[in-house]
Amino acid sequence: MDKLMVRAFILTFVILTSLLAACNRGKPKPVARSFDQFLYPEDLQGVVPRGVTGVDSIQLVRAYIEQWSRQQALLHHAQRNVNINTDRLDRQVEEYKNGLIVYEYEQALVSQKLDTVITDDEIRRYYESREDLFTLKQPILKVSYIQLQSDAPELERVKRLFVSTDFEEQDVLEKYCARYASQYALHDTSWHYVDELVKKIPLSGIGEDNFDQKGRIFEIIENNELYLIILHDSKFRDTHSPLSLVTNNIRNLILNKRKIDLVDQMQRSIVDDAREKNNIEIYN
Repeated sequence: MDKLMVRAFILTFVILTSLLAACNRGKPKPVARSFDQFLYPEDLQGVVPRGVTGVDSIQLVRAYIEQWSRQQALLHHAQRNVNINTDRLDRQVEEYKNGLIVYEYEQALVSQKLDTVITDDEIRRYYESREDLFTLKQPILKVSYIQLQSDAPELERVKRLFVSTDFEEQDVLEKYCARYASQYALHDTSWHYVDELVKKIPLSGIGEDNFDQKGRIFEIIENNELYLIILHDSKFRDTHSPLSLVTNNIRNLILNKRKIDLVDQMQRSIVDDAREKNNIEIYN
């Protein structure tokens, strides 16, 4: 039995013993103390989510007890070393609690009422009306590539197949890559940021000045690996990002705007209704 299991059983025994003692004597036995503050078994209710059992549940309880002990020690030290304006603190606590309650209601409202359907036409209109917002901060590329051992078989044939548009030859190349390539992407039509691609292929061997040489095969050898790379398309920094690259970003922006509008509308409606019914009065 490993140390974690032993500690788990010990902690379980302590907690169960405390609960049993509380039931038998009517006086609960604490499971932890920090200065003059005590943590009792009933304080641990709700710490472990429903369905969590065994060692996982014990780890959660142990973590809670450790956190409680640290928090109480810090609180004790703070109370002894700083003058607390209790009225101001109480107001801040009340404001924070009220803010949390309102936030929970707003989140529930959003989950129930928010229209999450966003059409392609909406995304396109948003993009066209704010195109200057979507400016590239780095180049993007459409590429095909194959990574092989530098001594892989039939390399000249592979290069010929790589530029072929014949379906059958592309199928032959696909099977070859599945057998010999460390990694490959033959039919990817997506845009990729350069800083993402350099994690896969050595673009430094091409150089940004050559990113506009579309259709050319670049051959780069690095660490006994041969990289065959074809640039299909490119866009440079400070130019407009293509719509396909920022579609998800635009979708999130539209959703966020809808959330804000929905919450604002809810707040105005509630306050206006309260005023109409004289439930809000400001006295001079």
